[in-house]
Amino acid sequence: METLVAEQYCHGLTDKEIADQLDKPIWTVRTHKKHIYKKLSIATTHELVLYMVSVFVGKEYNAAEIRKRGLAALLTLLMLFHIAFDCKREFRRGRRVEIEIREKDPHGECE
Repeated sequence: METLVAEQYCHGLTDKEIADQLDKPIWTVRTHKKHIYKKLSIATTHELVLYMVSVFVGKEYNAAEIRKRGLAALLTLLMLFHIAFDCKREFRRGRRVEIEIREKDPHGECE
């Protein structure tokens, strides 16, 4: 049930909306949310979404590292998610996918 609740939060739903969708009392949803946060050592819905994205793309989730790196970590995960989703879609269409990764120069600009 906790996984289902976590997935609903990733869709941007509120506690009440999740309770309505799952036909459960709101306090049950909030209890599941509290247990999820405790098990994963996270504190916000944003961190829960990052965890779920990490699981989806097959990367290890590290809350301390995410907090340390902040937005950079979020953007990296979202980029990886986008690449994984885009590649998966293109492979289904039978197309070859090439990904170009450019190195940054010492001044912080892409070459």
